[in-house]
Order: sequence, then C-alpha cells, then structure tokens
Amino acid sequence: MTKPIRVLHLVGAMYPGGMENFIMNLYEKIDRTEFWFDFVVHQQKENDYREQIEEWGGRVYEIPRLTKRPFASLRMLYQIIKKNQYDIVIRHTANALITPQLFVAKLAGAKTICHSHSETDPKMFLHRLGRLLMGRAADQKLACSYRAGKWMYGNQKFQVIHNAINVDRFIYDETRAERIREEFGLQDSHVYGHIGNFTTPKNHMFLLAVYHEIGRLDPKAVFFCLGEGELRSEIEAEIRRLGMEKKVILTGMRPDAESFMSCFDLLLFPSLFEGLPLTLIEAQAAGLKALISDRITENVVITENLITRKSLDEKPAEWAKKAVELAAEGKRDRGCQREAIEKAGYDMNSLAKWYEAYFHSLVNVGK
Repeated sequence: MTKPIRVLHLVGAMYPGGMENFIMNLYEKIDRTEFWFDFVVHQQKENDYREQIEEWGGRVYEIPRLTKRPFASLRMLYQIIKKNQYDIVIRHTANALITPQLFVAKLAGAKTICHSHSETDPKMFLHRLGRLLMGRAADQKLACSYRAGKWMYGNQKFQVIHNAINVDRFIYDETRAERIREEFGLQDSHVYGHIGNFTTPKNHMFLLAVYHEIGRLDPKAVFFCLGEGELRSEIEAEIRRLGMEKKVILTGMRPDAESFMSCFDLLLFPSLFEGLPLTLIEAQAAGLKALISDRITENVVITENLITRKSLDEKPAEWAKKAVELAAEGKRDRGCQREAIEKAGYDMNSLAKWYEAYFHSLVNVGK
C-alpha cells in the first residue's frame, strides 16, 4: 500500500472562521486514508477545531507567534516538519509576513504552498517586504480570489481556488429554523443577523448602528451576532450605549451556523475588507438574502437576486431602510440555486477531487 501524502497546514489558529471553515470543509471531504492533514498554530482556543481534527486522525502543534519569538518559532517549525517528513506545507494567510516559515519548510524538505485569503491587511510595509521574497519561498501560489492573489503576489503567477462549501449542509430547513426560534423565544420576530468573528475588518460598530436604525423602522426586529474575538468587550459596551441589550443577541461561537441561516430573514455583512467570504457563499446555498458592503469582491455574487451591495459611505439609516425592505422579500422564497453554486466552482465535493490530484502532482514532480 502506498503511504499517505502528509500535508501540514500553517494557520494562526484553527478557530471557526471563514478560512478555517474552508480548510475543515476540505478535510472532511478529502480521502483521509490517502492524505494526512496536521496543523501548526500559534494559538489554541476553547471551542476550536482541535477535537474534530484529532477525531479525523490529525494533530495540532502550537508554536510561538512569528512576530513575537521569531527564532524559537522557526526552529520549532523546522523540527516538526523534519521529524514528521511532511510532503507539503501550506501557509494560509492574509499577508506576506510569513515568508520565513515557507523558507524553513523548504529547508526541511517539503513542497511549499502559500494560500492568500484576503485582499488587504493593515501591516502594509511588512507585507510588501515579504512579498518580494514570495517568489522564492512558495513553490505554488493560491488565492481565494483574483484580488486576493494580486494583493499577495503582485505580478507573479498564481491560481484562484474558490472557497468551496458542503452545499447540502446549508440548504434551507424549516425545522432547523423553528428550533432556533424556540431556543431564543423569537415567536413572530423579524430576524436580522451577522456571522463573523469580532475583529476590525468585520466592522461591527457600523453593523450595530445599522441594527439600531432598523429597530426604529421595524418594531419586531431581533438582531444576532454569531462569533467571538478580541473586540467583544467594545461591542458589548456599544450595545449598552445604544440601549439595545434586549434586542441584540451575542451567541458566541455556534457549531450550527446553518440553522441560523435558515432562521435569519436577512444577513448583514458590512465588512471593511475581505478575501472572498465563505459565509456569503453559505448564505446563498441557504437561499438567504444578504446586504453586503461594496468593499467585498463582486465575485462573491454567484446566484440571482440574493446579494445586494451597498456603499459604506452611505449612512446607517440608508442601510437600515434597504435591510427592512430585503428582509420582507426574503421570506418569500428560500430555494437553493445549487446549479449556479456548482457551476461557479463552490462545491466542495468537486474541489476535494481537484486537491487530491493537485497534491499527487506536487509530490510526484521529479519522480
């Protein structure tokens, strides 16, 4: 029997989020007898994916953050790769600061892949410095969108790999919707929601301002924020300042995001910047209307009549007016446009097969 191909994923943390969910979707669908996935992170958190990873046969290693203890971080990474003889190392990232990790992986004998998951990042100077080295550090260059690729690699060649999903998991389900309504006592409420960790790019302060304005227009409105993150205390303080403690529900991380998508009447997504957000692909699979910012790539729109883009230059009151209108429309039809999703390349069953062939081709180069 041929030995499995060993793949090591380098990620900041395997905590539920768009990038991490994509990796786990791939891990679920790929042939785990033929491909072994392990993970290196710089932080482990409660309710992260470690338990699921270990159940599927993978391991999670924690090393120091590169920007805090660079020599210790790189030394430990080299030792992990060398000891376990990984064939392929993939660095999933929002910026090019990570090129030293790819050089270490090459030195330890692995093929290296950089996968770009964002279209911008605040660390502009260091990103540009790292990008100069990317051509030598990464054997293969992937990106979740064209703009994410240009951001990471400039004029270097790269390949766009869509953030695919398990379509069946997100198809609208009335039973799941009712279960969420019962859990939170929603009764005949109109449900507006957001799914995303509490980080600066997700723009929660603007979201809360929109929620507040929706509340003026729609007395039956109830608002959800699914996620966790370093900005939670600031978000809680803003909710208190707006007097919306009884209207805004912070659920923390939930393993049943698909149930909330069946329950929501509208998803709001006013991000300052993104790569190609997986949540919006999942929402379209659920037939859920979404009001999103114009900062998000147009490539995320893969179905008809579900996504509405709006400028962040417009006031929260204008967003709220449109949100109430879309939420009323969203109750009418929650069918899944499966054919459009699959045609656009966002079906994980197909993508997993592509990855299997791709990994084989990398390992067999030169043999």
